[in-house]
Amino acid sequence: MRPKTRRRLTQNVSRFYLGLGVFFVIGFLFFGTSSIFFADEAPVNETPINEAIRLSNGEIVTLHAWNYDMDKRTMRIRLSLDETPGNTNNHLYHYVYKARPDSEKEVTLLYKRNDQYVLELENVPNDFDQIAVRIYGVDDSQSIDKLTPEEWENGLLTSLYADRRTIEQASHNSSDETTFTRLFVEDELMETEQQLEKAQQSVEAQRQQIKRLDRYKEELESELPYLSLDEQVEQENEIFDLGRKRDELTLELEKLEQSITALEEKHDKLRVRLRELSI
Repeated sequence: MRPKTRRRLTQNVSRFYLGLGVFFVIGFLFFGTSSIFFADEAPVNETPINEAIRLSNGEIVTLHAWNYDMDKRTMRIRLSLDETPGNTNNHLYHYVYKARPDSEKEVTLLYKRNDQYVLELENVPNDFDQIAVRIYGVDDSQSIDKLTPEEWENGLLTSLYADRRTIEQASHNSSDETTFTRLFVEDELMETEQQLEKAQQSVEAQRQQIKRLDRYKEELESELPYLSLDEQVEQENEIFDLGRKRDELTLELEKLEQSITALEEKHDKLRVRLRELSI
């Protein structure tokens, strides 16, 4: 009985190691070839909202909103473009999407007021994946129809990007000027509120810093009678430096308070403007 038992144990151990080896081989084959079946997902490529971008010609473009209407297959972009003084460029907008990067299509300009623009991209497929709007600067003296590929390339100022996985969905039912104006006023109002909040936080931080400085200065002054003459001279110099620092902080505080007043006035005007546009 004992030899048979030993033989069975040997067989069981061999089967265990054989099964373990097969498991590792299958795992290696699966994970080693998984890239064939599961392609790596491309990183999201999109232009940040409300972030100023400086162009090669010195102008600044800011993207405020980018959304997509799946039913109409249209995209709308709201942006502001601050032109440099004396600029003679005409701005042209084309778009391409990832599946057809060499096939540029023209962009429709729905709204332009001062430096504010609303662009519309038509016939954008639902599976566009990633899309780019190219902004060109073409001099007034140049004929658009006669531009060479090299001139087009040299005229490219920047590209704005959107990604299907993160783009905002919307319904493009309205195209009237009042609607677009109201959207830009809302953008400016929100930006002003954010600036106002940051300025108020800076004012409070500055006031706290001045209070801490005053307390420290009082402590140093209270110690003067107990110091030697040399120590008193050294401490009085430090007290003098603290007083000068306080004057600098007070001046900065006054400027911050003035900026808050200006922002509050701007905020009130924007609210009035928004109410007028909503009537």
